[in-house]
Amino acid sequence: MTLIEVLVASVLLGVGVSGLMLAAGLGLRNQKRTEQRAVALYLAYEKLAEIDVAGVRMWSLTAPTSGSETRGGVDYTWSAKTESHTEGELSDVRIEVNWQGRGAAGGKVELATLLNDYKGKTMELPLDKRQGGAMDIKESAKEQR
Repeated sequence: MTLIEVLVASVLLGVGVSGLMLAAGLGLRNQKRTEQRAVALYLAYEKLAEIDVAGVRMWSLTAPTSGSETRGGVDYTWSAKTESHTEGELSDVRIEVNWQGRGAAGGKVELATLLNDYKGKTMELPLDKRQGGAMDIKESAKEQR
């Protein structure tokens, strides 16, 4: 092998290795962004589950509509908006989570769904009409006669 061939091979090897290192760096950055997005989605699902368990009406009266949490060294801020429909017991629920990562661009995820607020409607019944959280059907039938 001549000296020129060795130099060309070294240059080609250097370019190939630097390309691989660049690809590895991009892969790590994308993995971090994906991890942050997954954590934000989990946080949004947690807040949505809290609203569903408590009932939209009770949750909006007793729980905060926004907050912040730190998970994995990243600060996440969330906000929840609820809007009741005029017909029925359905409510629009929107959860938005924003974050700003260290050294990486932040992001935002938003979940929106309709929840049935039957729990909130049950709580509005007069106390003498409740039996285990539901209206006593026999007593209601007597009143209608």
